Amino acid sequence: MGKIVRLFTCLLAIFFIFFASVPVSEGAERKANVIVDSMIYGEYEDNMFLVNALLLNQGEATATNFKYAGLSFADINGMDHSYPESSHTVINSSLKLEPGHFVEARFEIPLDFIDSRFKNLSDIRKISIAIIHDNAAPYKDDSAVTVTVNNKKLVQQTFVENGVTYVSLRELADVLGATIQWNDPTQTATLILRDNFMEYDRKIVIPVGSDRFIDLGRETTVSGKAKLYNNTTLVVPLRDIVEMLDYYVVFVHKGGQKTIIVVPNNLYR
Repeated sequence: MGKIVRLFTCLLAIFFIFFASVPVSEGAERKANVIVDSMIYGEYEDNMFLVNALLLNQGEATATNFKYAGLSFADINGMDHSYPESSHTVINSSLKLEPGHFVEARFEIPLDFIDSRFKNLSDIRKISIAIIHDNAAPYKDDSAVTVTVNNKKLVQQTFVENGVTYVSLRELADVLGATIQWNDPTQTATLILRDNFMEYDRKIVIPVGSDRFIDLGRETTVSGKAKLYNNTTLVVPLRDIVEMLDYYVVFVHKGGQKTIIVVPNNLYR
């Protein structure tokens, strides 16, 4: 049966974040902090309603042994409807979600459950997915800032200056699967990312020493100037670049440390 995509139009950008964490052994200080972002749309397929979700580890330890603990729905009147079915006892027995990493998950809900409690999908205001997990391999990173993009930690020139987080443009491009064209006479870099869905190249023109980048043919003032680090490595303000490329930036502050996680925008709603 073909898929029919239905948007919960009345929900628009509303989503529910469920925090689930199982304490590690006594005396341990670092643990995983996995959030579940339940997307506000689903698909019909073979008498099932499929809910897509993003699992993102914002903690300091690897999350393991994920288990599904049920679903709950909130309707337009604020009433909750539980669905504690057990067909997803283990999301993925081999899944190990390291700090800063994310994974997509899909949950199936029989349509007869929804039909028995809701007149139509627009009556659903919130879907909450409950999970539990264990913690393993606590991480200790004394860096002032850590940046993870597409489940890969940036290890080159990553630093904060005047409140702006800078990263190596070359390393960022490699992680995103983009390419860079360099114009030596004008000291200008062009970041090119192929959009396979729309079948066109997204280009950002980045002049060295300037905070005015050209995105989609329009000049845009960004939060910091592109510059050469130690006269060798071109560094750029992270948030401005990735948001231009439709990525979502998650900030986590703990003590004097800053953790930045970059997730594709189509996953984080």
